[in-house]
Amino acid sequence: MTKYTLIYFNGRGRAEVTRLVFAQAGVEYEDRRLTYEEWEEMKPTTPTGTIPILEVDGKAFPGSGPILRFVAERHGLAGTNDLENLQLAGIVDTIADLHIKIMTFRFEKDETRKAQLQKELTETHIPRYLGILEKWAGANNSAGGWLYGPKVTYADITLFVMSGHVSGAAPNAFDKYPALQKLISSVEKLPNIAKWLKERPETKF
Repeated sequence: MTKYTLIYFNGRGRAEVTRLVFAQAGVEYEDRRLTYEEWEEMKPTTPTGTIPILEVDGKAFPGSGPILRFVAERHGLAGTNDLENLQLAGIVDTIADLHIKIMTFRFEKDETRKAQLQKELTETHIPRYLGILEKWAGANNSAGGWLYGPKVTYADITLFVMSGHVSGAAPNAFDKYPALQKLISSVEKLPNIAKWLKERPETKF
């Protein structure tokens, strides 16, 4: 049996989607949460000096995106062939592009610039990206409202996690996107996901 250890801080951040994928797949893993002091000590020994890291039978692999895709593809939450996985990777990259814009806004310290970034988010970026995702989910026409294919994938779980960031920047952002509302509700109601959301540690981020 393969031993997985997911290493990150005691927060959701860049590891939470992978945690949810593990949860949905029903795969056992060690959820190792570091203090900042522990990370500074460990950092020089890691492949790139960044986390999250996934250890697979003791071998360390860096990169939140590659880790997420690996876990999803290995455990039935991705496509069934290379072209389907290419499509899903493109969808997740689209979600990631929006995430970058939201994080740029969130961490901006200059109040004037921050107000301008929020205006751009609410008037341009969020409608643009949610419009693209709404079109994909609507065209897929699956029972669960999934973005691609007949079953939940890591792309849907990624969007579910991202929806919290979007709503934090623009509380009514999803009002005009019924297909995405259906998808978010479907992910939240999955028994394994619901269990993780109920039992996961309370964290500051």
